[in-house]
Amino acid sequence: MIFAKRRTQTARTTTAIVLGMLFALLPRVVEAQDYATRSAARKLGEEGIALFEKKQYAEALKKFNLAEQLVPAPTLGLRAARCLVQLGRFVEASERYLDVTRIEVARAQMTPAFRKAQADALIEREDLLRLLPTLTIAVKGPMGEAAVLLVDGTQVPVAVVGQKRPMDPGVHEVEVRRKDIQVKRKVDIVVKENKTITVELPPLPAPKPPDPDPTLRMLGFIGIGIGAGGAIAFGVMGTLAVSKERELIDKCPDRRCLPAFHADADRFDVLRYATTAGIVASVVGFGVGIPLLVARPTVKKKKEIGGFTWSPILGPMEVGLRGSF
Repeated sequence: MIFAKRRTQTARTTTAIVLGMLFALLPRVVEAQDYATRSAARKLGEEGIALFEKKQYAEALKKFNLAEQLVPAPTLGLRAARCLVQLGRFVEASERYLDVTRIEVARAQMTPAFRKAQADALIEREDLLRLLPTLTIAVKGPMGEAAVLLVDGTQVPVAVVGQKRPMDPGVHEVEVRRKDIQVKRKVDIVVKENKTITVELPPLPAPKPPDPDPTLRMLGFIGIGIGAGGAIAFGVMGTLAVSKERELIDKCPDRRCLPAFHADADRFDVLRYATTAGIVASVVGFGVGIPLLVARPTVKKKKEIGGFTWSPILGPMEVGLRGSF
């Protein structure tokens, strides 16, 4: 029982000393801080130390972070980094240690407590870096143009593929996403380990055939329609013209018609011209429409040069460029 009392007294003495080093000189860090802000930071720091001693590291980290936001000090950053180490967040802790060593404090405000905090941060970071594991992500197979790499659900640059990446100890998930597939791999990393994980990707799918140009496709159907109309006109008008020609042969021997049959001769000429127009329309319509539908011309990519956008024109009846400013 006496021993228990002595432990409690020793713990309280240690806490008091730490608190004294941590907060006694906070007013000198930022003299413009109001007393209420400094008091709030001191209270948060005390709560953080108490939680740290109870091994409630996540809660202690929150307290130290809030206190440092109110009154920045190397001692608070050092405590926060130690919480991160206990939580297994080695990578973040190493960066937090580094931040503590880089804090610039005016000469008049640089106290022994601050110097010690920065020196401890440097030493503890070097020790932590010796424990920090790394992960090398290797990808076997084509990634494609729009591939995405994720580690633990967070996107990371594809440039890290094949490079050692500092990681926290524990289980991690690596995922590679392509437009056609997603491949995930899990890896368990321990302290000091340099591990390599390989993600195998299948071959890229066959490229999708380009969509036909809707404008040229529509012109193809229009050409087929004109050709069909011309063929019908040729058939009807040709039949009428042949019938009218037989009548005129009987009425006009030697192809010389009397004035009474001139009107019939004029109607025959109209039917003959219409028949010719029908066959021409049929040949042109089918000649343009069928190649456009069979060849399935694709959408042409536009190119822009100096504000001028242009695209090539290639069809059965035309070759050239189309552009706009």
